[in-house]
Amino acid sequence: MVSSCLALYISEILSEISYQLEDDRKSLSSLARCCKAFSDPALDVLWRRMSLFSPFIPLLPPKVLTLWVECQFNAKGITGFQCPPMHEWKAFDAYARRVRILHSGASHFLAGVATIREDYNVFPFLRSLSMELPEPIQPGIRLFPETLQTLQISGPAYINCKDSCIQTALVHAARDAPFLEHLRVEDYSYNSDHSDTPPLHFKHLRSVEISAFTSSNVLQSLCCVLSQSPVIELKIELPPTSCIWDTPQSLFPHLERLEIHGTPASAEAFITNVSSPCVRLLTVRHSRGPARLADCSRLFSTIVNKCGTSLQSLSLTISRSPVLHNHDGIAHDIMDALFPLMPNFEHLQELHLSLPSATQVDDYPAVEASGWPALRRVEFMAT
Repeated sequence: MVSSCLALYISEILSEISYQLEDDRKSLSSLARCCKAFSDPALDVLWRRMSLFSPFIPLLPPKVLTLWVECQFNAKGITGFQCPPMHEWKAFDAYARRVRILHSGASHFLAGVATIREDYNVFPFLRSLSMELPEPIQPGIRLFPETLQTLQISGPAYINCKDSCIQTALVHAARDAPFLEHLRVEDYSYNSDHSDTPPLHFKHLRSVEISAFTSSNVLQSLCCVLSQSPVIELKIELPPTSCIWDTPQSLFPHLERLEIHGTPASAEAFITNVSSPCVRLLTVRHSRGPARLADCSRLFSTIVNKCGTSLQSLSLTISRSPVLHNHDGIAHDIMDALFPLMPNFEHLQELHLSLPSATQVDDYPAVEASGWPALRRVEFMAT
């Protein structure tokens, strides 16, 4: 019994007990209140992941709390506000430094506190941040700590926005979060008259996800800038316009995994500009817009030309399209266009096809795999 009690004096064991209770916040709260030894490990887990700002409101300095209560926690109300001295932030900081994951429910609160405290990092040990940007970040504030590794940002979801929210946020992230590895940009509409994204220096960026853009010019600018980082994984949603990728700059030279959501024509145009010689996994998902047989044929040829020597897994989804009338026939025509090219994939091991057809999967013709050098698995589905 004595040896069992002594085990609780080991901080690593207390931390492990707390992490095992991560989904049981009631027990964690009880553990934090039971004794001083358990308090810190339990509080670390309780405050590790936050999606609401309400727990922080009582911890604000009195004058800042007054701003919040009077609904003046905005750019106009904060302008000229005198930041309270450090000792008044002591309680707030004691809990803020425990936060590792912060979700979008706290973005407005975070921007307000960061504006008041200017150069001070509000959550100094944050690892992951998800936030919406209703307005641009003010130049002098430090919204992103240098510990940040994952960032998800979305701009204002309305057309012809005048504020360069995403561009400003990326500039701040590149300046203040040098170890960022994963970036996701989504739900972003922007005036195409302001499409220039300044140079960014994400030296450790590995994974990028971009979705829901309505301005093709901004998307092209963003991709060109992010291509300067060592990105190896990209998931991108493309607008239907394909001519936007007629650019002299090569895209994503280090890419290994690529997932494209768009029409066959837009996917073909994007892949043409990808300069990486080592794309191993490629997924193309078509869910809306035209999908003509000629576009599919050009897409297959481009995939062979760009990725034939490196590709190990290929997944193609072609949904029913308004320009396709005989879906059963077009499914077989697509396979007739793709299968003769298969011997050119020297290292392809997996092929997944989802094609528009009213017939059963079993009705697809048998695959003659003898001429496919490394193929191990073929999967057909009907969309």
